[in-house]
Amino acid sequence: MLRLWLDYEDLTRIRITPGLSPLAQTVLGAQALRGVGPEPIPGGWRSRTRARLTGPSRLLLDLVPSGRWVPDFLTPYTLVPGFEPELDAVASTPVRRIRDELERSYGPRPPVPWLPRLAGGDGETMRTLVRGLRDFHRVALADAWTGLSDHLCAEASRHARTMARDGIGGLLGSLHPAVRWTSPVLEIETLRDGDVHLGGRGLLLMPSVFVTGPRVMVAGDGPATVVVPSSRPLSGAGDTLPQVFGRTRAAVIRLVGADGELTTGTLAARLGVSAASASQHATALRGAGLLTSERRGKTVHHALTPLGERFLRGGE
Repeated sequence: MLRLWLDYEDLTRIRITPGLSPLAQTVLGAQALRGVGPEPIPGGWRSRTRARLTGPSRLLLDLVPSGRWVPDFLTPYTLVPGFEPELDAVASTPVRRIRDELERSYGPRPPVPWLPRLAGGDGETMRTLVRGLRDFHRVALADAWTGLSDHLCAEASRHARTMARDGIGGLLGSLHPAVRWTSPVLEIETLRDGDVHLGGRGLLLMPSVFVTGPRVMVAGDGPATVVVPSSRPLSGAGDTLPQVFGRTRAAVIRLVGADGELTTGTLAARLGVSAASASQHATALRGAGLLTSERRGKTVHHALTPLGERFLRGGE
């Protein structure tokens, strides 16, 4: 049992992310590939992905065996969102932290010979790992990323509405049967045990189709991330909005709806498009009466209109 202790500052810093950390979803996807059970992505995802894996991406599977705690340095928290900043954070992880987390996960004798080289700070081994993370994302998730993004945005919106309706206690108490909230402690039945005092770092809640039970990621001095299973299969997500607006603009609606307000730059990073392209999509949705846009200094902030909110609810 893992116990997260939340003080007042932590409660004011609870955020619900659409689960669009590309690296976290990539690492969880690699672990799901090694597991059994329902396909997290419909259409023979496991067999299709295994057939396309490269040498470096196969190495990633050594780090994420099913049923083990995934080392936290593989899922860093970054202030700048996006896959490349996350990969840069992995590459710059202090050697001592890598060594400690590998030993915590695998004991003093790692099961494969290249892991001691990684723990010893070998630069070429780290570069191969980063290449493997990038390759795995490309072969396993890139084709499904837009649909996956739509789905996770809808899941994040559902949690946000729960918090708006029932408060923080109602949200934390309804995340999953293996998660229990008794203020000030969030108890989670997961692969790790112990007590973590967040001390004002805050808490991120992230849905994922790649987990069947809650996971916790505690990355350095950043907020703790609680990953919870998606409440619905991926195949049922995103049917209406993409048909009406196209997948990218549907993703804009869900992203803004999940966060309440987003800048053009943040939209671009989460969508994986240029700032100019994100601005064009926002302009089109604003013209349709679904978004409002307000310039504050050098940034433009976008929010849903009541009509946009109705479309979002109708699309779920």
